Amino acid sequence: MPRPVTLIAVLLAVFTAVSGCASAGAKSVSSRRTVEVPKFETNKPGLLDPAFAPDRLRGVDVCATLQAVDLSKYGTPAPQFTPNGLGTCANYMKDRYGKDFDVTLYFDAETGQPSTHRIGGLPAEITDNGSDTCFTRAAYTGAETRLLAAPRGLEIQLRSDQADVCSPAVQILADVVEIIRTKPPVSPRVSGGLAGFDPCGILDQAAVRDASMGATPDSTGGEGLYKCEWFAGNGVSVELSFEVGDPQSTALPPLDLGGVRAVVVPTNDPPTCEIEWEHRKKANAAGESEYVHVEVMNMNNIPMDTCANATNLARQVRAKLPTA
Repeated sequence: MPRPVTLIAVLLAVFTAVSGCASAGAKSVSSRRTVEVPKFETNKPGLLDPAFAPDRLRGVDVCATLQAVDLSKYGTPAPQFTPNGLGTCANYMKDRYGKDFDVTLYFDAETGQPSTHRIGGLPAEITDNGSDTCFTRAAYTGAETRLLAAPRGLEIQLRSDQADVCSPAVQILADVVEIIRTKPPVSPRVSGGLAGFDPCGILDQAAVRDASMGATPDSTGGEGLYKCEWFAGNGVSVELSFEVGDPQSTALPPLDLGGVRAVVVPTNDPPTCEIEWEHRKKANAAGESEYVHVEVMNMNNIPMDTCANATNLARQVRAKLPTA
């Protein structure tokens, strides 16, 4: 069972809410009155703060953002800031007592109920695992309850042996919010890299509709920074995501996408076809590759060939991406 968040973390969340609102230009009529905390519609889809618009966030360097936080307040940061996929970075540092103090920043995380707290002026939640890890999340988009899609936002995951692990997690996330709002470190666009591309905008809607057997696709609630999902009324779903790591392996012969060999992975329950191909080798300091993932799923088992539809989508995606 998660343990109650400590009082200092709650007070810190309130403090960052007030400071976040003040920095955003909120008005107060008297120096003795509290700045009004804005209300957010977290149960409706939509952007909660333009500073965190997807196109803007995709242009921000996640590791440079974490590096801009003064982690030395908590101990000795590791020299290496370690990326883990697109939009994630960690620093495995030591606290003042030489014990592990592991900080991970996520630019695109699902949030649960971001209504209890405010961090940096954004609706937030603070939870822990009952032992040594605290999760603090600040939402920048609302939920799509019709599709059971959660709000999305920033997350700090902090692992430490400290008695109160949530207070520093809250403060680090508040600093991240302020950095992105006021002075975001621009990501150096690597030639041919995937990080700057919008997965929801790269496909023509007509192509997504064809893959959905003519039904109207809806991406509301499925729009992430590096992944987009479309849902059609006939039970067909389409997914496009940009990933880091290795594509799946299969015994089936590869698919030729204009000189690029792609892996085809069909499954039966429900009928689904995934197509993946390596886009760029050694894309990060860990030597990992960037790859593209296309998926068509037939949840209602209507008459269709999921792999034929996924192949057509993959060809269009491949044609629109640069050569790495």
